Amino acid sequence: MKKAIFILCIAFFNCKSPDSPLVDKYKNQALHDVEVDSVKKFTYGLPFISPIESQRKIQEIREHKRDSVYKKYGLFLRNEGCVIGDKKLDEAIGAYHKITDSYLENRNGKGWKEKMEQELSKY
Repeated sequence: MKKAIFILCIAFFNCKSPDSPLVDKYKNQALHDVEVDSVKKFTYGLPFISPIESQRKIQEIREHKRDSVYKKYGLFLRNEGCVIGDKKLDEAIGAYHKITDSYLENRNGKGWKEKMEQELSKY
């Protein structure tokens, strides 16, 4: 019930702004992600994959452990690729986080980012 009211409030406040189609797309995605508890954490750049087999396996294990920490806090990584200076994308992702940040704090409690970063630093 709280989640439904939260989503309706966010939708109501966001209906008033004339945003670009990309911002609208990310806002709608944020509302959907909050509803299904699947918030994205956006990353940038090309992923590095070690050419050495043993290093690749270690890298995969670390990524799996890091992904499990993100999942615990309701986050999933989404790489936007090699993007530099795309102001429209930055604005859209900012709108996405404006919606999802308050949801994540409500879901995980105050200081959750610091706790998550502390867990991630192990890997």
